[in-house]
Amino acid sequence: MRMLRVAVAFSTHENPLIGALMTHNLVPTLAAVGILALAALGYAASCLFWPYTRCGRCEGTGKRSRKDGRVWRPCRTCKGSGRRLRVGRWLYNRIAERRREALR
Repeated sequence: MRMLRVAVAFSTHENPLIGALMTHNLVPTLAAVGILALAALGYAASCLFWPYTRCGRCEGTGKRSRKDGRVWRPCRTCKGSGRRLRVGRWLYNRIAERRREALR
């Protein structure tokens, strides 16, 4: 019942935007959008500071074995480094490359 009173109090707010937000229950939606935006910003920052992650195929060791486990070879995915470029950093590099080509 208290929530209803709060919604009614805000729906008669002098600012029509705030009144519309409170009556149509858009506050949880805006909160979810804000949380997603913060998560995307955090991932972008991690791609900026740590562009590489461990290779998923060789689990960061840089080498793969045959199924019988006798022969070890460099991992073809990471070329033996054990690291691979993150998807976000790869996208950033592609966009920056296209931008540089367009500005020539």
